[in-house]
Amino acid sequence: MVLTYVGAFMKSTIIVLIALLLPLSVFAGEQTLTMHVFGNCGTCKKNIVKAALSVPGVEEATWNKKTKIFEATFDDTKASKDLITDAILKAGYDVEDKKAKDSDYDKLADCCRYRHKSH
Repeated sequence: MVLTYVGAFMKSTIIVLIALLLPLSVFAGEQTLTMHVFGNCGTCKKNIVKAALSVPGVEEATWNKKTKIFEATFDDTKASKDLITDAILKAGYDVEDKKAKDSDYDKLADCCRYRHKSH
């Protein structure tokens, strides 16, 4: 009878520990990045999202053409805000207070050239 009680107690303890630790493991390392990224059109959206998703650990990325707001969810054990920002800069898009290299910007399609006064 004592062994049955100990066995039941151990099962209950294990279940409680799993219930407490599981949520921590699901969200461990998950971060969100929100920033302003310059661009104009649907092609910009495709390029910006593609650049972000090329970084290992980035799970989701979106860019709003109207607001110019970029958001990404990533695993911070694999990716970082700097890596994501660098990928978007390399794709030719200015990010908040950082400017893409002119050589990368010059590779953009004409419709994506947001530095032009006509856009």
